[in-house]
Amino acid sequence: MRHHSTLKGLDPDRHHAADAWAQDVLAKMTLSEKIGQLNQVSEDSASAALVEAVAAGRVGSVLNVVDPTEIDALQAAAGESRLGIPLLVGRDVVHGFEVMAPIPLGLAATWNPAKVEEFCTLTAAAARSRGINWTFAPMLDVCRDPRWGRIAEGFGEDAWLTSVMAGAFVRGLQASPEESLLACPKHFAGYGASESGLDYNRTYISDIELFNVYFPPFAAAFDAGAMTVMPSFSDVNGQPGAGNQRLLKTFLRDQLGFSGVIVSDWAALAELPIHGVAEDGKEAAQLGLNAGVHIDMMSGLYERFVAELVDEDPENLAQLDALVLEILRVKHLAGL
Repeated sequence: MRHHSTLKGLDPDRHHAADAWAQDVLAKMTLSEKIGQLNQVSEDSASAALVEAVAAGRVGSVLNVVDPTEIDALQAAAGESRLGIPLLVGRDVVHGFEVMAPIPLGLAATWNPAKVEEFCTLTAAAARSRGINWTFAPMLDVCRDPRWGRIAEGFGEDAWLTSVMAGAFVRGLQASPEESLLACPKHFAGYGASESGLDYNRTYISDIELFNVYFPPFAAAFDAGAMTVMPSFSDVNGQPGAGNQRLLKTFLRDQLGFSGVIVSDWAALAELPIHGVAEDGKEAAQLGLNAGVHIDMMSGLYERFVAELVDEDPENLAQLDALVLEILRVKHLAGL
């Protein structure tokens, strides 16, 4: 497979500006503020505790807050923080927002990527009007077992059709600089091949099949400009996605050329000990750093353990800085 690079179609000046801004902000950040950018939390509202955490720089992104007044309050708190770094505000906007389209499997059945792209542009505008700027979509899990319960969220069994729809989805979501919705293709990779169709179950997939079936839709999404990606919950050939260096570094970054932000699935880092690959939460946080996972969704392990890990090994500070720098770049490129 040829190499791919993300953040396509943007003016080089925007890249230079994003790099300069990110470097400048990173140089001013405390350790606590850096760790905060890696911390994503979910609440239904802008509680006093959450507003306080955002204002203190301990939270870099939130999800599932949908009331625009609440989102405005959180962004205001971020703006009043020491460095004024805006929040990523995420939501599963899967097949429309306020106005619904068919489920993704139904969209694939239209064989009409132009209409899918057009609808995603409308969806992005609707979500951005509420303050949401990031969606955990499209789901690009090629699935050939109808027993799998999440098959409706993807585009079916065909890698080529899934790739076509992936490009249309991302282009539509990110079509307008002012009203774009940051796309996050998921779940890298092979989640739809869960053994016996059981959700979260293990997967055993050869490298040839990964590159011929499960990677091409993600490559298409990156070609279309996707700047974030989510690894799978399930283990891929014995190693869970959120702690899988071979999957996230060797394949995703080195061979597919992805250069954006990796966000874990819900509490996926906290599940690494359950998978038996980490002794405890501290080791799970270390595995996440080593694999290059930028944002910890809802496990709180980075918030609890990264400062200690940095104190124990200076190399972890270099890893932390690299992750924070990429988060800041994406925030700037997304126009936040």
